[in-house]
Amino acid sequence: MEQLREDVTCSICWDVLSPFLHRVLPQLLPGLPLDSLEPDLSPGHRCPECRAPCSGDRMIPDTRIKNRAEKTTKSLQEETESQGPGAQREPGRPVQLVHLDEEENLILDEEALSRCLEQGGVGDAPVCLVSIIGEQRWGKSFLLNCLLRRLQSLQDARDGSWMGREDEPLEGFEWRADEERVTNGVWAWSQPFWVPAKSGKVAVLLVDTEGSMDIERNKETSIKLSAFSMLLSSYQILNTGCRVKDPDLEYLEMFVQVAEVVGEAYGLEPIQHLDLLVRDWSSSRVLGAQGGEQHLRHVRQKLEARSPCKHPKALEVLKRRSSRCYLMPFPGERIAMGSEGRLRDMREKFRKSLRDYVTALVSTAGQHVRRDRHWEVLTGTQLAAKIKNLSDVMKKHHSGFSSPCQMAITFHNQRVLDRARADHAVFLKEKDGGSRNMVACLKVRPGKMAELFAERRGQLLGRCRTDMREPAPEKEAQLTGLEEELMWEAETFLQSYGKRFKKFVTAVGVGAGAVALATVGGVAGAGIAAAAMGAEAAVALSVSGAAGIGVGAGAVAGGCVGGGVGMGVGGKITQKDKKRAKAAAGQREEGDGTVEVSDTAPLL
Repeated sequence: MEQLREDVTCSICWDVLSPFLHRVLPQLLPGLPLDSLEPDLSPGHRCPECRAPCSGDRMIPDTRIKNRAEKTTKSLQEETESQGPGAQREPGRPVQLVHLDEEENLILDEEALSRCLEQGGVGDAPVCLVSIIGEQRWGKSFLLNCLLRRLQSLQDARDGSWMGREDEPLEGFEWRADEERVTNGVWAWSQPFWVPAKSGKVAVLLVDTEGSMDIERNKETSIKLSAFSMLLSSYQILNTGCRVKDPDLEYLEMFVQVAEVVGEAYGLEPIQHLDLLVRDWSSSRVLGAQGGEQHLRHVRQKLEARSPCKHPKALEVLKRRSSRCYLMPFPGERIAMGSEGRLRDMREKFRKSLRDYVTALVSTAGQHVRRDRHWEVLTGTQLAAKIKNLSDVMKKHHSGFSSPCQMAITFHNQRVLDRARADHAVFLKEKDGGSRNMVACLKVRPGKMAELFAERRGQLLGRCRTDMREPAPEKEAQLTGLEEELMWEAETFLQSYGKRFKKFVTAVGVGAGAVALATVGGVAGAGIAAAAMGAEAAVALSVSGAAGIGVGAGAVAGGCVGGGVGMGVGGKITQKDKKRAKAAAGQREEGDGTVEVSDTAPLL
């Protein structure tokens, strides 16, 4: 259906051809009556499809095309309705996925992420995310807008007509030739573009990232943003100016280290494909992929010649078969100094280089779907879930990292601590669920439960101490903070657990005396037994309040059912065993060294 739509899509308004005359021709030819199909066109008009000169006698209506367009429109409407409201077609626009707060913490807009990756059929489909990172003010957004124009013109594959008219401004992501930063945070194009692949259709999305090496932004924030973009993408473009310089490799080293650590924790491959795109190249006449291969070989040789290698992670990435380099010449003074991106302002060599690069990228986009670390294909929904999880880690730290190694260590340690928190939450949930059963609860006294929590807390802290990497100046402070956090969670639970345990003991004191012994001693025995049972529970618990409730309830139950006999005997047992309970409690408070059997041994 998508291929059929492409065949009947207008190359001017990007809608099916049925409304072509009524919507587009009046704009091209003012004063043209809508019922006229034979206007006199001036010699300057050209066919929007083939760019050939047009005249009135060539504009002949095609009934077959009209009928096919109407059928296509109807089929597409039915297909959209069957997919639900999330699949409604709407004009694409740039949406911000990540912004920075006043302290430069990364804030993910989960709603915007869901619109891009979970709606319009993308949620259940494989996705290719083309992302660009690199130094500020080197034409990253400009390049993405060229990709955007190409993806909007998938049928114009061979002749380069997708580049638009000579005087057509370049639009899409915000951009301008200026010294000031334009892009802030991370942005994406809201509408996916569907390209063919061996296994079906792949949704292609474009991601723009704030430039690095900005003196107004600290290094840590730039690394976080670029690493986030790198983890999001399946086709990564590292944009650099003139040639690959040492600062470019230093930043690539940091990007890769952080992306690897965070990606490992969340099951994401950090770099699936890397294009090293060099802009304004002037060091040799050989451009494009051929010149890029030579330059990349030179960069690798320089890195390998130094021992130890200054940027080992960057070298490892650049040596992969999935990495390549492409050289693009200077675009021309008009483009560099404030043009709106019109073709007429581009130098011919730059135009050809740009056309070849963009065409090659789009033609292979369907091969670069996002995968996890096990090389399993991720759908839009699966990728969105992973991105939402890792964004929490990316925004938690603001420590002024002194090196890429330090930043990677910090992210790794944070992941270790988060895993300990998650395991403790599972342990607490398990104990809480089990204690809601009376029999299971009475088998574990509050003192014993406290011992279990202390033991588990010690295990988790020990694991963190072993797994956390050195050096990390804040490591001990983080461990202390984690211990306090786990202790607070345990104490909160133990307070509720103690109340639950006493409630169950009281129920046993009443029920056992009134029911279990009623058949033996009659109604009088019910009162006596209930009082005795409750008093025994009081001694066992060392809680005089619980004894009063359980024993008193037994005596009252005996009085109501068995008359004066049960009431009298039950009351005496109550007072006698209240004294025993108080005495037991007092001995423990004095700390006489006796074993606290009642608070650890199971009642049942």
